[in-house]
Amino acid sequence: MLLGAAVGDAMGWPYERRDRTRSLPPLSQVAGRFFAWQRMASSRFRPVLEEIGPGEYSDDTQMLIAVARARLTAGDDWLTWLQRVEWPFLLDYERGAGASVKRACRAWEKHESAWGKRADDQEKYFSTGANGAAMRIAPHVIVHHEGSFGDLAHDVVRDAATTHGHPRALLGALVHAYALWTSLRQPAPLAYGWLVEATLDGLKDWREPVWQGLDRNWLDAAAKAFPGGYEQGWDDAVREVEDLLTSARSSLNSGALSAPSAFLEQHGLTRPKTRGSGTLCAVAAIYLAARSAASPERGIGVPARQEGADTDTLASMAASLLGAGLGQEWLGSFGRTVQDAALLVTLAESLLTPVSPILSLPSRAAAGEARSRFIEKLDKADSRADLLLPDRRQARVVAAGTLTSGKWTARRTHIVTTDGQNLFFIRGIQRAEAELEGVEEAPRTDAETADEHRSVWPPNQVRLQGAYLPVADIGRVTAALSALGLSAHRRGSDWVSYENLVIRKAHTSKVATGVPGVQLRVAIDDVQAAWERLRRLGFDGAVQREGGALWAQIDPYLIVAVNNAEPPARPTLQ
Repeated sequence: MLLGAAVGDAMGWPYERRDRTRSLPPLSQVAGRFFAWQRMASSRFRPVLEEIGPGEYSDDTQMLIAVARARLTAGDDWLTWLQRVEWPFLLDYERGAGASVKRACRAWEKHESAWGKRADDQEKYFSTGANGAAMRIAPHVIVHHEGSFGDLAHDVVRDAATTHGHPRALLGALVHAYALWTSLRQPAPLAYGWLVEATLDGLKDWREPVWQGLDRNWLDAAAKAFPGGYEQGWDDAVREVEDLLTSARSSLNSGALSAPSAFLEQHGLTRPKTRGSGTLCAVAAIYLAARSAASPERGIGVPARQEGADTDTLASMAASLLGAGLGQEWLGSFGRTVQDAALLVTLAESLLTPVSPILSLPSRAAAGEARSRFIEKLDKADSRADLLLPDRRQARVVAAGTLTSGKWTARRTHIVTTDGQNLFFIRGIQRAEAELEGVEEAPRTDAETADEHRSVWPPNQVRLQGAYLPVADIGRVTAALSALGLSAHRRGSDWVSYENLVIRKAHTSKVATGVPGVQLRVAIDDVQAAWERLRRLGFDGAVQREGGALWAQIDPYLIVAVNNAEPPARPTLQ
């Protein structure tokens, strides 16, 4: 099941529209094997091309492994470990995570719940109905494979709610978990269409409103987010899934007359606004696995290359179902050559047997400090350097060098953990030196190229690393900057960094008088919305507006000047 998930992920990732940078080789040239390709790492505002090796997987499998590691490391405290350690750390190495997942991870990084306290945070969280929860729940299924579905459902919903709030996301995770759970318990071979029928028969189990057992704060926030009540939204999603499964059964009954691609297109799996739906992807994966038991390779190939679909996630979920029902022999060379295959097998075997926690649960402060120490050492590490990861695994750097794409450069570090996981970090994205100097870059010699791969910065070059700004109330400052759309890159007990700018709590109990306030300039595409968000935080008395700009005194030491970005762009610190 875990190998299938990784194989489907690795097969579909090159065809995922968000990450694809150019046309891929014809299928006739790559059939039956993984292939190397390039993806657009970072953002479209600071594009950097990254070479992806054959069989490497995306954030889908990264999150699945993180969930498995939380269960094995922390035992009954797996949920807290996930929130304090795994999700903040994921921000440092994720490969293609969606906006909702990264937003939730940033909230846990700040020691806040993903659903937050502010109305706009809650609105975003509870409108998130994507498949980012369903793709990662297989480890829970292994733990509960011989138990009741009720116990499994409880863990699945607690996990899903750490990043997603909409009923479609939670129900999609439950439906996928039920299909995996029932497939594990059904002896092979699986009959054509059996899985759709089995999931329909299990309606009374997976439709249960297990979300009612979540944290009281979550329930209160959910009640506010859904004026008609969360239960109404849940019942609506259940009916949607039942209708989709009924449609899948009709398509399967048509046999050869129905094409899987036509089913995917008909139900919105190729439309930008719906292709990532948690419920749609869960049912589509069940449908693909149900019609592909006799030819499982096709069950992966169709979703992996379906134009317009969320190819990596859909193929991963379908392949995990086929793995649960058929074992791993059908995966052939794909199962042997997918990234971290040995680790996935070890994790699966370890999850079968309940174990005592390996490590004690760190405090929030300790978890944040461990991550900060790791990042600091990572940025200085050369090849063969040993590192201690935030999750307390040991790792070694196997390659460190520079990515250069047009106007942009970045440092890329490849590490391997002692348990066999490959992690890739892309940091320090900035304009290339030639672009900064306004001169054309000269062709590099072989020696210069080799030196570039040893270090991002030549040893004899001086660079400005950034600036420190003292503030009286760091919590209020970060809240204001967050309202403007700026996300912290790192944080400690008394400091927060935004790229090369570090804001630190002033080490005095009194605010100094007569000190000129530092001014930060921020470009944002909607100044009016920024003004309204600052007002909701209580800054309205300290905000001045003039035309399309505003000035806000967010701290005795700090003024923020906000102006419109041209053309519209994400918030940038100028």
